[in-house]
Amino acid sequence: MTTKLKVGVIGLGEVGRHQANGVRASAHAELFAAADLNAELLKATIAGTSIRGYARAEELLADKDVEAVVICVPHKFHAELCASALKAGKHVLVEKPATVTAVQCDVLNGLAKDKGVVFGASHNQLFYPPHRWLAEAIAEKRIARPTTLRLRLAIGGKLGGWRADPDLTGGGLLFDAGFHRFYVARYIMGEVKAVTAVLDTDKPREKGEDSGLVILEFRDGGRAVIEAGYHAPKGAFDDQVEAVTADALIRIPGLEAHFEKFSGEPELLRWQDGKWAAVDVETVAWTETVARSVENFIAAVQGRAKLAADGQEARRIVEIVEATYRSAVEGRRIAL
Repeated sequence: MTTKLKVGVIGLGEVGRHQANGVRASAHAELFAAADLNAELLKATIAGTSIRGYARAEELLADKDVEAVVICVPHKFHAELCASALKAGKHVLVEKPATVTAVQCDVLNGLAKDKGVVFGASHNQLFYPPHRWLAEAIAEKRIARPTTLRLRLAIGGKLGGWRADPDLTGGGLLFDAGFHRFYVARYIMGEVKAVTAVLDTDKPREKGEDSGLVILEFRDGGRAVIEAGYHAPKGAFDDQVEAVTADALIRIPGLEAHFEKFSGEPELLRWQDGKWAAVDVETVAWTETVARSVENFIAAVQGRAKLAADGQEARRIVEIVEATYRSAVEGRRIAL
């Protein structure tokens, strides 16, 4: 029987709490420690348990019994905390984006290699069954390769707290909720060869974009169009994915749209016989995709699975978003 992996979670905000629940749900790991500056959040997590609680991340990382950590703090601090964890010999899963620059990710990948530990990012939407169905249907040629993949993100107003601060997020919408669109597009369509973007600011790193249009071109053909903006009506969260192919129209009403109660439609639809029909796929909530991402990390550490978004994959997505910003600032297509 495999010994349970001792995992620490750093950052107990909304996503961090769901990551912690993912660790708790695993038969192969235990939530061994937790850290957060907010004493109330920490108390709520460890109350009535044997979980070790720390007010500071550094204290948790100094705990030699902790074997792996899940990091869920504002993006600005990912690189520094991940580096400290890797130097301490911990396996690391960090909430997306892994870092705010590809160069930072290069450093982390080097540290992980030197220490012989697992490092990657939580790209939880890779575990959403409709996204997997579409990627597999294309790869297995059950449907033609899409000429166009549309990824929509229309949110009713800015997300609050630190996520509204470009210094903490590394930019605007595309480096936050919009980041999912990039890795989902690459997962479905393959390697990106060029990006062209128009944003509502020419200083996305400093001011943070509130809306953007992005065209991704793929090495194997086809394009993806990412439409993202905060300018939808209050309460809206539209994150549809649509694929246009020679023999099919596919519509995924949206993982977070279901979570936010914005959509009550079936999770995967295909146009056939003159109407939309539901495709039979497993139904899971957003929280379950987070838990599956955590379980995949645990399995990768234990040598039972390949990490879905390892350090190199995490770096590539950051690089693509960086190219998106560069395209918008320079007003031209950026080849990758």
